[in-house]
Amino acid sequence: MTPSAATVDVWHVVLSGVPLLVLLIGLLRLGWSGARAGLVALAVAVGLALAAFKLPAPAAGVAVWRGFIVSLDVLYIIWAALLLDRLADGAGAIRSIGSAVSRLTGDPIWQLLIIGFAFSSFLQGVAGFGVPVAVTAPLLLGLGFPPMLAAAVPLVGHSWSVTLGSMASSFQALRAATGLPPFALGIWVAALLGVAGIATGFAVAHLHGGWAACRRGFAGILVLGTVMAATQLLLAATRQWTVSAFGAGMVGLGLSMLLARVSRADAPAASSGPPPAMGFALAFLPYYTLIAVVALATFVGPLQALLTRTLLTFSFTASQTGLGWHVAEAAFRIPPFGHPGALLLYTVALTTLLYRRRGVALPRWRAVWTATRRQGLPTTYTLVLLSMVAMVMTYSGMTYLLAQGLAILFGKAFPMASPFIGLVGTIITGSNTSSNLLLGALQRDSALLLGQNAVLIAALQSAGGALGSMLTPAKVVLATATTGIGGREGQVMRVTLRYALILTAGLGVIGLIAAMM
Repeated sequence: MTPSAATVDVWHVVLSGVPLLVLLIGLLRLGWSGARAGLVALAVAVGLALAAFKLPAPAAGVAVWRGFIVSLDVLYIIWAALLLDRLADGAGAIRSIGSAVSRLTGDPIWQLLIIGFAFSSFLQGVAGFGVPVAVTAPLLLGLGFPPMLAAAVPLVGHSWSVTLGSMASSFQALRAATGLPPFALGIWVAALLGVAGIATGFAVAHLHGGWAACRRGFAGILVLGTVMAATQLLLAATRQWTVSAFGAGMVGLGLSMLLARVSRADAPAASSGPPPAMGFALAFLPYYTLIAVVALATFVGPLQALLTRTLLTFSFTASQTGLGWHVAEAAFRIPPFGHPGALLLYTVALTTLLYRRRGVALPRWRAVWTATRRQGLPTTYTLVLLSMVAMVMTYSGMTYLLAQGLAILFGKAFPMASPFIGLVGTIITGSNTSSNLLLGALQRDSALLLGQNAVLIAALQSAGGALGSMLTPAKVVLATATTGIGGREGQVMRVTLRYALILTAGLGVIGLIAAMM
């Protein structure tokens, strides 16, 4: 996507930011839902594209259609992941896992690390979308932690695993928005968030007892965080992006329970709360099944070929604006039977069969679907509309012009600003996925204009956006509601804000150093 004529001026740069400004005002000032703000921003973007940027009406239609198709790739994963989560929750599996880990140790630091860090990261790897907070915050409250701490810990603890969590739906959105090489992009995202993950473990301890708690648990936290980060990086290096955070969370959950057992000699007695409804192995059955399905689909060549043989192909015609901005012809392909969303659906079917064979009482499918739909529809509307906004801005040249403005503003220091842009994008839109869809191309173009590594900058965008998850209003409200402190969302955000800013600034420093090498 390149400009073929030099008709750019300051006025058009200013106009390019209007759709994002409208979105910002709608969400933060007027309190609109993501869907309503996205719809208004889309109308503004289309109007500006037609009137000020001279985008032909047929090309605007292509942009809107392409935005819809790109969002389907991500939504396939989201709906299937929510379906698996609702099934496992309805069967009592998630509550049983939480109950088992909460009974393991009475050491408050390890309870927080197991539930608020490892378990919340694991849940983010599988489901995301508020599930880690909704499940772990009340567990921590039940263990006797103060409500403010019980609300803040999972918000901080799960954030590092957001981009590659939810079967890498946010990463898929970043790939779709930027078109950058997925292997290099996955490595950078995993590496940056791995560093953030280690720091997050210490942040969880610091939330509880300050630097004294960090010093007391230093060795265990360092080992736990490093192993989780290394697992995520290893899986990303083998192109297993969809299970990178899931695998890291699962390894972290097992390792944290082992480390807690090792340290039990110096810890208080474990909680004697109610026993889990089912054994740990049976409760974990959906996730063992997911691992098996992904492994078979990835490493068994004939099966992989069979699943990816059928492709849904969508073609998009080339376009050019009256100002000379050109978008080349493109095609988007989705393998409906080999897609990560399909693998999740196979897992749902197998889990249902296995649980029935073992006599586990399963929820009614109508209840599972109702819960999935209730949670999935608001996200769906927002993602579709924001994806359309992003594509209209791209087809009209707005994204490129904004990138020019940011490149001039920050210059060579842009890597410092990049993760903060991602963080703000997540706070505004409510999700890392939406932030990547909306701002991924902007970050890529800014990097290219500055002659910097576009893959690195895009990874910083998503890494900063992941950390912004600890400040999104929807998750904060969920945390306060499940811990009985509704109305104190501002206090919770003030607690998590300092960790978000420090960790994001750390990513910016790493990005700046990497860009200079």
